[in-house]
Amino acid sequence: MLQTRNTQRFVAVSRVSDEGALLRFGAELSVVWVNPSRSVWMVGLGVCAEGGGDVRLPVAPPAGPWFGGWAFDAQRGWPGFDQERWVLPEVLAWWNGRQTSWLAFGPEGTPLDELERKLDAVQEQEPITSRAPVRRLGNGRADYEALVSKAVGALGPELSKLVVARTIEVESDVAIPERVVLKALEARNPQCWTFLIRGRDGSAFVGSSPELLCEASGRAFSTDAVAGTAPADRSEQLLASEKDRREHQAVVDDLRARLDGFVTKLDVPATPQLKRLASIVHLHTPITATLRDGQSALEVARALHPTAAVAGAPRTTSLEWLRANEGFSRGWYCGAVGAVGAESVTLAVGLRSALLRGNRATVFVGAGVVRGSTPESEWLETERKAETMLAALGVDRG
Repeated sequence: MLQTRNTQRFVAVSRVSDEGALLRFGAELSVVWVNPSRSVWMVGLGVCAEGGGDVRLPVAPPAGPWFGGWAFDAQRGWPGFDQERWVLPEVLAWWNGRQTSWLAFGPEGTPLDELERKLDAVQEQEPITSRAPVRRLGNGRADYEALVSKAVGALGPELSKLVVARTIEVESDVAIPERVVLKALEARNPQCWTFLIRGRDGSAFVGSSPELLCEASGRAFSTDAVAGTAPADRSEQLLASEKDRREHQAVVDDLRARLDGFVTKLDVPATPQLKRLASIVHLHTPITATLRDGQSALEVARALHPTAAVAGAPRTTSLEWLRANEGFSRGWYCGAVGAVGAESVTLAVGLRSALLRGNRATVFVGAGVVRGSTPESEWLETERKAETMLAALGVDRG
């Protein structure tokens, strides 16, 4: 549960319909949280209440869920995005595969007819059937390969892994349609967590993450070690790769160490399995545990973040190196995004993502650098990872 010194209470009215095309509704989306493989489809409109790390779920229903998360590194933020922010939408809709449920929230004391009018005001948007071309601006290969070379040179007894990232800028002649991007991400990645988090300045952080930072219900807790990447048709080579297995093991070891003291009955499989996505495959070790009595799942998630999968190992040394050398603000890229309810927490790592601002988008990709990494191989890995978002944005691959 989110922590606070104050308790807010809310009232709500609900409504049920047969409508399932949630992305067609509302003037502006404030949050989106979708995973078809888990039968999760939720969108939020407007903001009823918000807070940072000091907000708490109400003690009485309706409790939410609240949506949000936090940045990768407090020292490298984005304009319009707090270091940590949680939002209770004014209107929340979710689809269970058969029907849509709508809730309008208001602070305690809000007249119920006012909440009914909020639901009445939600209108279906005309679907976009065509869009303007989106152009990739520049290449950036030489700079990224130089950064990887520098990272390889920094490795040693006190720094075993660095996760170095880069940006890809794209542009259209008109505003990039967020809903079309989100629908494309959902369709291409039905087993991933597709999300939108709205910034205070109107920009949108969107993505489709294959990696869980934290999933908890009651005392049951799970997290993912995802590291080691190959093209989708080279899964056997990935399993046999000593370099990728070593990179993956660094993440497993980091998570195991950070969970110590927070959990019992820790289950860490001895060997990784494969996580297959649309165009790439990852090494994946699902980790499960039981939270100790009185332990907050969010507190554990904060202790895990940022993992060795997105920063490096050891954490403090990696973050210091990245701040000094990476050259851009990661903001919420590689941060935590997700939903927190009265009895459950689900947070994904903000990967396969982009920041949309009008007719421009910044796409974020990164790769883990360990002994045996080469600038060319890490460049190619980031290009493969970028395919998901670039395709959803409609960037011409030619």
